[in-house]
Amino acid sequence: MGRDTPTEPKDVKDRGLHARHAGDPTLASYLSSFLFALSVPGFVLLSYAGYWQGWYPYSWILGVFGGLMAATIALVFALMHVLTGR
Repeated sequence: MGRDTPTEPKDVKDRGLHARHAGDPTLASYLSSFLFALSVPGFVLLSYAGYWQGWYPYSWILGVFGGLMAATIALVFALMHVLTGR
């Protein structure tokens, strides 16, 4: 019989916070969070750094930022594809 049979009513907060479903953080989830949190500020900094170094004009900063984002998404997609075999 399923574990979701009716029992005493619980508060939604209690059901969500104390659920035991083996959803513990993994290395992949930590890396994903790290990439999400640091990619945008890092890419903004890299975009401006290229301008400050004189590699391209000021009007290219937004394009460089977009290119970095697109390249990172493609790289992460390819990496996930290779690692999962799908």
